[in-house]
Amino acid sequence: MSIDPFPERVVARKMCQQNGTINSSIPLGKLQRLSEYLHDNHGQAEVCLSFDRDESGLDVLSGSVNATVSMQCQRCLESVTLDIQSEFLMQIAESEPKAEEMAESAGAEAESLDIAICEDGQLDLLAVVEDELIMSLPIVASHDTENCSDRLNDLKQVTAEIQDGKAAAQGNIQGLEQLKALKKELELKKR
Repeated sequence: MSIDPFPERVVARKMCQQNGTINSSIPLGKLQRLSEYLHDNHGQAEVCLSFDRDESGLDVLSGSVNATVSMQCQRCLESVTLDIQSEFLMQIAESEPKAEEMAESAGAEAESLDIAICEDGQLDLLAVVEDELIMSLPIVASHDTENCSDRLNDLKQVTAEIQDGKAAAQGNIQGLEQLKALKKELELKKR
């Protein structure tokens, strides 16, 4: 498999007529919306795209995107490395009205139908790839529980110490109340 330079925009109709393919990589730093979710944007996304026509004559784009990304662990707030992957199949519409027409003709299947819309006859491949990567990110990024950093364990220890302190304080309060009751009892006996 050869690595092609990644074209950010293509004429989708032409690519589909030629059954074109793109095998390339994209620096993660070039994907600005994705970078907002990442701890750092070092690395590459590996992209394999195929343009074709389906049996009804509609232009389709299928492909896969793989990347190793670094996000912030929501347990320990340290960096966690994740492998994300996405495989997709979408129809290509030449305009917004054409996309609406395609969705209407799909009927009940419209919810699962992905449609990429060309602007001025060109498909923004960079946006398609970026959208697929963003949708593949986990809702909550975290290490495996046993692999989470020492900061989490330190936090657990501090929390346990606080809980122990509260229990001891509660015991002290109960002890003071018992002393007060005993003192009142002694005072009553003196009278």
